[in-house]
Amino acid sequence: MKLDNFLCPNKDLLKKYSPGIYLYLLQESRATISNLTNNSIVETGFVVGTAPSDVSFVNVGYDDASPTRVPVVNGSWSFPLPAKAVTNSFWTYGSLHTIYVQIPLEKPNVILVRKGTNKDTNGDGYPDLIVSAGPGSGSQGYAFIYRTNPTTKQLLTSQVTSITDGQASGTYFGSNIGSGDFNGDGYADVLVGAQAYNGTAGRVYEFLSKGQQGIPTLDLNAGGSADAILDGIVGTGRFGTNIACMDVNLDGFDDGIFASSWSDNLFILKSQGSNGFVSQNTNSNIFSYQSSQPGDNFGNYAALGDVNGDGFNDLIVGEHQYASSTGRLFVFVSQQGSYTNQPQQFLYPPTTTSIACSAGGGCRFGSTFVLDYFNSDRCIDLAVGAYSFNSNQGIVHVYHSTCDALNPYEMVPKSTLLGPPVISCSGGCNFGGTLASGDTNGDGLPDLLIGATGASSGIGDVYLVLNDLTNGFRNMDLSAGGSADSLFSGNTTLSNFSMGLAFLDTNADGLKDIVISEPTTTNRVYTFHSIRGRVPTNQNLNSGGVTSQTLIPPAGTFFGSAIAR
Repeated sequence: MKLDNFLCPNKDLLKKYSPGIYLYLLQESRATISNLTNNSIVETGFVVGTAPSDVSFVNVGYDDASPTRVPVVNGSWSFPLPAKAVTNSFWTYGSLHTIYVQIPLEKPNVILVRKGTNKDTNGDGYPDLIVSAGPGSGSQGYAFIYRTNPTTKQLLTSQVTSITDGQASGTYFGSNIGSGDFNGDGYADVLVGAQAYNGTAGRVYEFLSKGQQGIPTLDLNAGGSADAILDGIVGTGRFGTNIACMDVNLDGFDDGIFASSWSDNLFILKSQGSNGFVSQNTNSNIFSYQSSQPGDNFGNYAALGDVNGDGFNDLIVGEHQYASSTGRLFVFVSQQGSYTNQPQQFLYPPTTTSIACSAGGGCRFGSTFVLDYFNSDRCIDLAVGAYSFNSNQGIVHVYHSTCDALNPYEMVPKSTLLGPPVISCSGGCNFGGTLASGDTNGDGLPDLLIGATGASSGIGDVYLVLNDLTNGFRNMDLSAGGSADSLFSGNTTLSNFSMGLAFLDTNADGLKDIVISEPTTTNRVYTFHSIRGRVPTNQNLNSGGVTSQTLIPPAGTFFGSAIAR
């Protein structure tokens, strides 16, 4: 293992030539890292931990940087990770890093982590659950932030932040929600969409963290104000329908990606640096794309990730009604932080397999998708949902990136996962209508959550499929005797169980837990805790199944319709 050179300086011959012996002679570490474990995804700007009461400081560092002497207060310590506006340095999304903590004359505690999207609004080291409720016509919309209590290892049952525009006239405030560090201070900020503001032009509000206080509770109709307002200019564009947040140009500040299938377009608006976004409209975009084929629903979904391993995040956009709802994906490969006006690759559903989605098949390939490092190389991979395949049975295809800058994804998927038999569903299974990825068992490989709102006669199911280091995701056919590794079923029929899916550490143990919403009728968000080295047990909430936690909104309806990703 490569350790920071303060452990192995050249002037000490023992440490220079026999570092293994040196470490063997040291006593075991009594300093711990509390919020992250080996293989964790970093969704915070801080690493926190503990040390014995007789210790006044610990040495904390990352990668090859020199260690920092961090004070221990009441047995705890906190250390800020690189943040552009604070340290003039930053980690890029998906990059791998080591973090270590050491008490002098003890072995260092070292972990390997991967950079994710910041979701920690108050800097306590733990990502927050950022979720919306009430984006309906004639109902007041809300965005809520729930915080984890590190002592109880549970989410607080009451939200710490409630944000609303105070309008009950159908602005659809909370139609979508995103998080990222827009001003580079190490704390997570939030974007909230209101896709029916001003008729159907749409609007997005920025709310910046105030540091350790997080984001305050606000009512925009009662004296509260957003930090910035982003307006759509297309009369029926519904700006704010889809929101993704990531650093597009590698300046250390997260930007906003806004796609809308209502007007077949996509805009990227750039953070202005340490002040975050400034109020502007979509005329100020740094990149935009308007589909030449209206009605194909370009922009039904968008996501970013580095498909060719050059350090810059590439853009993938769905167009799920292309060619009589067959669907396709646009892959825009970043050109050193910018995109050309034509994609480098179109990705179509497979046509050469026995379960192909042929032209006119109506499978809606690209209705949703996730990007993640499924095979642990430097290039991000792709799982694509096609929920209307075979009369809404649904199917999911997994592609591994080839790291090629022009055609990063081969046309034949690495694996295919097919939904349950349509006869067992209500109104279609819609398998693959929602997707999420994350490491549920701590092996360092992201697993897949696949939602099917119509499964189990309309109760709704979520399927957990584990990844494998050697073989990746296996082919799975739920309609022919196949089964997932874990199955979660909803509470009530026709409540859209699985409409919201996420992986998030909700119990402060460094592992990603499973978050599932049931926004219609039941109006609930459920969590299921992960355990290192184990697979979560099946839970059927309709027949005695249990959750780790069940959250009920204090106001609003359709709770969990959007979860920050």
